[in-house]
Amino acid sequence: MSVQSCINTLISYLPGEHAVVSPGSRNAPVLYALDNSDVTCHSIVDERSAAFVALGMAKATNQPVILSCTSGTATLNYYPAIAEAFYARVPLIILTADRPAEKIDAWDGQAIRQKGVYSNHIRAEFQTPDSFEDESSFKEIADRVSKCLTSEISGPIHINIPIREPFYSFSTEGLILKNKSAIELPIQQNVNVASIASHLGEDFGLKKVLVFNGMEDGENIVIGSDDGTVMLSDITSNQTSDVHYWDSMLFSAQSKSNGLDFLSVLRPDILITTGTTTISKGLKRFLQHHKPEKHIHLSKYYEVGDMFGTNPQIINPSEIKLVSEREHDIDGERDGAYVNAWLNMTQEFKIRFSQLDWSQYNEFCVTNYVLNNLPKDAVLHLSNSMPVRYVSFLLNSDVSNNVVYSNRGTSGIDGCTSTAVGNALVVKEDVYLITGDVAFFYDINALFNTKLPTNLKIILLNNQSGGIFEMISGPDKMGDSLKLQTTPHGHDAEKMAEHFGLDYFKGCKIGAFAQGFDLLKSSGKTGVLEVQTDPFENKSFFELFKTV
Repeated sequence: MSVQSCINTLISYLPGEHAVVSPGSRNAPVLYALDNSDVTCHSIVDERSAAFVALGMAKATNQPVILSCTSGTATLNYYPAIAEAFYARVPLIILTADRPAEKIDAWDGQAIRQKGVYSNHIRAEFQTPDSFEDESSFKEIADRVSKCLTSEISGPIHINIPIREPFYSFSTEGLILKNKSAIELPIQQNVNVASIASHLGEDFGLKKVLVFNGMEDGENIVIGSDDGTVMLSDITSNQTSDVHYWDSMLFSAQSKSNGLDFLSVLRPDILITTGTTTISKGLKRFLQHHKPEKHIHLSKYYEVGDMFGTNPQIINPSEIKLVSEREHDIDGERDGAYVNAWLNMTQEFKIRFSQLDWSQYNEFCVTNYVLNNLPKDAVLHLSNSMPVRYVSFLLNSDVSNNVVYSNRGTSGIDGCTSTAVGNALVVKEDVYLITGDVAFFYDINALFNTKLPTNLKIILLNNQSGGIFEMISGPDKMGDSLKLQTTPHGHDAEKMAEHFGLDYFKGCKIGAFAQGFDLLKSSGKTGVLEVQTDPFENKSFFELFKTV
């Protein structure tokens, strides 16, 4: 047997139609096997960027994406995206070429302690034999990977492959070409509140019930909105909310001195959740302060975070028998007072919110304009820091059908552009990325690709500093040392766009911005609209928003 035939056997039986590969001599057999399979390969030079590109592909396709790199520090560069995929529950299959055991710590090149390097942030890990005499052991690993992907929580799986030199003695003899099998997506599980109450043998009739859909986790659980139930959804859940602008209302209320006490009327008796985390700090603080009597989380897995400090009871939705409210025969019918309390409070807020001057030129107003003028079928990516917060405050799920993505597993700014690139490479729709200047410049190697997707549209909010630390409470108490948290840089993206061959548009006033946005939408290639704003104006409007 040959090295490449064994690796080809592994790859042929792994699920996934796309692979992101990073150049390197020591993974040459892996690259050769991938190139001679029916996997579509995308070559990305920067390993850190490559891993986030794969993450974006996996999010968009709901299928595992293969990652391949050479040994040494290249392997470590994958780690940020692997940690994100672990907490965001996104399936990745990482193939890392390694040096044989006798080369580790022997002062040889590109040799580090690589076995188990991702052990804290993966769903499974495998080490292939360093002898390439038996293809069956490689097929067995592939079978075990497929089983993990279908029976465990989605996430990254690591296969470490020790390879001895020579790396380039290739032969096509024994190579397999196998049609890839897709991982079956979970069937949508429909549940309603009456069914949950019936399953527990309890009466929710006179209870205030709040349903919250967190960031999607691949389980595809949908809770029907029963009469008298309030439904809220994080923007990354891609589910609807009964109450609009709830995140803005909670945040604004809590910015006032008696805010949390003011919200006591909204305290639920029963909290029912799906998915994972939430962007909304307002919701976290609200439920941490006004804890429900009971918190039920729907999941077939028992790895559930307790972000509200409410000790959630985990119920597998497949065990719940679906019944109607009438069948449940509740003792007392909920009269809708709890729903009305939410609707009235948010409606009053919305009136005050609409009275702000949204024609001003600042990041918040610009984001509002983009959301109101985004094509209905566009995919929306949000970088971390302020962009994702702006959209959480502004996005009205009643009028928006846009699919929303953001790297909220670990909430880092690294890889935001790369993730959007990966998404755009595998979908036909236009992909819009709203990003901040620090996140954009930090991930510039996302644009260092020979075939950038032409359906990628980048809206760059450049406040010249990474102004979030001047807007949130706390850092303002740091005095002169605040400069060590912010990132003053004095750069714009015009020459960078020229360097990478991108369309470039600039807005420094509201009219130029609106014109630039129209040009960006109609552009037939990858484009950047740079929105240059004054940090002082951004902060002033945000402070005004807190008083609404």
